[in-house]
Amino acid sequence: MIRLRRGSILGLAALLATACGGDAPLRGGSLVVALRADVDSWNPYTSQDATSAAVLESVYPRLVQEVGLNGASSRFDAWLASSWTFSPDRLTLTFQLRTDARWSDGTAVTCDDVQFTWQAQTSPELGWPGESLKRRISSVDCRDEHTAVFRFTSAYADQLVDANDNAIVPRAYATVPFKDWKSFAWPPRMISCGPFRLASLSPGQEVVLERDPHWWGAADVPLDRVVFRVQPQAAAAFERLLEGEVDVLPKVPPLRAAELQGGTAPRLAEFPSLSFTYIGWNTLDPRAYAEGRKAPGWMESPDDLAGLRRDHPHPILSDPRVRRALTLAIDRRDLIDGIWSGHALVGDTPVVACLWAHEPSTPLPFDPERAMALLEDAGWRDTDGDGVRERGGIPLAIRVIVNAENQTRKDALDRAAASLARVGVRLVPDPLPRGEFGERARDKNFDAVLAGWSAGTRVEPQNLLSARAAVARGYNFTSWFTPASDTLMSRAADSATREEALPLWAAWQQLFRDEQPLTILFEERTLVGLGARVGWADPSVLSPFQNIHRWWLKPSPEPAR
Repeated sequence: MIRLRRGSILGLAALLATACGGDAPLRGGSLVVALRADVDSWNPYTSQDATSAAVLESVYPRLVQEVGLNGASSRFDAWLASSWTFSPDRLTLTFQLRTDARWSDGTAVTCDDVQFTWQAQTSPELGWPGESLKRRISSVDCRDEHTAVFRFTSAYADQLVDANDNAIVPRAYATVPFKDWKSFAWPPRMISCGPFRLASLSPGQEVVLERDPHWWGAADVPLDRVVFRVQPQAAAAFERLLEGEVDVLPKVPPLRAAELQGGTAPRLAEFPSLSFTYIGWNTLDPRAYAEGRKAPGWMESPDDLAGLRRDHPHPILSDPRVRRALTLAIDRRDLIDGIWSGHALVGDTPVVACLWAHEPSTPLPFDPERAMALLEDAGWRDTDGDGVRERGGIPLAIRVIVNAENQTRKDALDRAAASLARVGVRLVPDPLPRGEFGERARDKNFDAVLAGWSAGTRVEPQNLLSARAAVARGYNFTSWFTPASDTLMSRAADSATREEALPLWAAWQQLFRDEQPLTILFEERTLVGLGARVGWADPSVLSPFQNIHRWWLKPSPEPAR
């Protein structure tokens, strides 16, 4: 292993080029990246899209940089913080900030910005979905301009992870009240601190980032610019990659991945993912929920939702026997082979396979016979011979909302519907534009929802399946939660060590398998296409743009004489 000190980025690139028989790196140039859609927000605390969040990592700093996920754990390198230390009782974590960090407007990055960011993260007015990660951080104090002190209410395994999540934003953003952050137009007021800064923005067309001369490592950033071009159609984006108009395609269509595996450019980078695709089954009647929200004094507490679910359960999906039957009846291997050409894993639980807490028990199998027996036991029978089961005059028909712009998910839904039709279940696709899909999901206005989830390296299914995540338009769209589930997740998250947490996460995953509030269809592999001009790149499990400040382009060939 070759170890290089900080500041030797270009030397590393040249070394790699020489080792691979390639050209020396070019200083300058514009890397062109295809995105399916616009960056949804230029504030990391109002962005809700995983690819957008990856873009923002290049323009906002975190305290430390998470790198090197190898299937079990990652490590942390210095970034905005040059060093960090725990007190002996681990209740205090002190970060020493770089003294040369500057915002894009030239002002210094100080502890005041770190403290303000924590205030934003925990603001009820903002309602950041990751707020629960900060619940055990009692305060963030500034010992001086460059020393930030995080104080915790208890010691536990993932304290550094929680302190580091998410990006630091400038206190200058305080001129916009937290309650207005989600509706505010950020680009004109954006202040960043990263290898790149926003240079221009053409909605629906492209975003241009340019090297930020104020960033502490600007002298070692090879690229002048990164151009993100909006290419909504995956097939068209892939053709642009083949033609050389695009240098990076973060999501290669899996059925075409084999075209990039011949060892020539463009080439394929493939690795595990922290993402999975699921169908979430609504446990309460969506009409009753809509009416409940109109009631005077409605506060949408977990108790309110629990009462609504008890009094107005979903007529089909509130029964765990039905939910288990639906999972057993879907041929998920068929989805993986037919849609992903094998570039995915059969889903199991929200704790994905590459994380340390994944419990490797056998996933629920494809077992249509067992599925039909469960449906019979729950009272669903095809008494009129039309191929669809019914009970009490209600047909076993489930309308599923899906993002109409995501062809892979639409194809997955079609295949799932074909599987379920064989056991007497009618799955009705309800494709919606991206914006309307998000609103319907958060409003719980559906029978089922086909969606995706990008997990972090911190084990945190509570952001998807807890009582807290079910209220205030959180990500628990299905409203499934139980005292036992919440208790197990809380105890596991509070454990002092991962060894202590492991059996708790195993017990929670068994409970999840029994209840099946979600059918995890598959854990997709990350497939990144890299064009012929890309001399060196470092996409990873953590981000398709991992260390993009180190990427470089090959020199253009000399014209023929």
